[in-house]
Amino acid sequence: MAHEMIISGGTVVDGTGAASTRADVAIDNGRISRIGDLSGEQAGETIDATDKVVTPGFVDLHTHLDAQIAWDPEMRPSSYHGVTTALIGNCGVTFAPVADGQARYLAELMEAVEDIAADAIMDGLPWNWNSFGEYLNTVESLNPTLNVVALAGHSAIRFEAMGDKSCDEGVQADDKELARIVELVENSVKEGAVGFSTSRFLGHRVPDGRLTPGTWADPRETQAIQEAVVRAGGRGGLFQVAPDMQTRFQVEREMFQTGAEVGCQVLFSGGAGRPEDVQRWNDFFERNHAVGNRINSICHTRPSGSFFGLAQQSYLSTPAWRELMKLPTIADRVEALSNPATREKLISEAKENGGFGDAAARLHPLGMEE
Repeated sequence: MAHEMIISGGTVVDGTGAASTRADVAIDNGRISRIGDLSGEQAGETIDATDKVVTPGFVDLHTHLDAQIAWDPEMRPSSYHGVTTALIGNCGVTFAPVADGQARYLAELMEAVEDIAADAIMDGLPWNWNSFGEYLNTVESLNPTLNVVALAGHSAIRFEAMGDKSCDEGVQADDKELARIVELVENSVKEGAVGFSTSRFLGHRVPDGRLTPGTWADPRETQAIQEAVVRAGGRGGLFQVAPDMQTRFQVEREMFQTGAEVGCQVLFSGGAGRPEDVQRWNDFFERNHAVGNRINSICHTRPSGSFFGLAQQSYLSTPAWRELMKLPTIADRVEALSNPATREKLISEAKENGGFGDAAARLHPLGMEE
């Protein structure tokens, strides 16, 4: 029998949890047709996978490639690592729905949260949409190499419904505003969004320093959104969260559980933690999964990294370092460092306070031994 393609001699890891095995993989009509010993069969094209691993394509669950698709349709580096599907629109930061004249606000919000230049976003994307469905049509027209699925974001939707006050702490949506939020969520899901995303993380800020729209949304709003996701798209629609585990730990867990109970697949950013944290979360997951609640967390498979310098740094917080970082420009900070006494004070204070303190442990929770 002749196949369109055979990937031969590789170690197949099928993603089910089964042990890896040496096997050939046949592909016909764009689909896997056989897996096994195909040494006696012919193919129009053969790829030698000897000493290589053959797996299903990976799904990258947390990307911010929303704008990059426009100038880099290969969506690197995700496409370099076996990813075949990318989820965009995470952390509540999305480009749709958007009213006329509000594109710049969403671009600057993305820059503030994810450090992607607003000018590049504005110049790179055509901004020829208002609704989420129109946005997805534009994404498709950009011919991305990977499959792309998208979440509707809280920031865009809440700003559309509430305006500038959507960022204010203590300000909740009134009945009319909440109805508009729910309407926008339902419309976005009906038009192709696979769910909804929100950020409640206290490090995500808009350019004026306030926290992003949705950060302070109360349980009344988040549950109404969760119910809208299920109403519009059925059970299993995603509800993705960058949570606030510092000050609202119990509130966040209750939000996860409520979302799962109404029918959402809840996905939140959990990072990495101490062994006791792992066990605590494992108990939470097992308890919910036992009753059919679908709650999962994404976490680091390797230590995190952090870029910092004279433009931004948050780890050295001694008096001298705080004074240095208050200077308005990088040039001012460089000039201050030209003073030997200033440098000596910065170094001595940092040493006295344990250098980076617990920041090293937070960046490398699995340890720093060689």
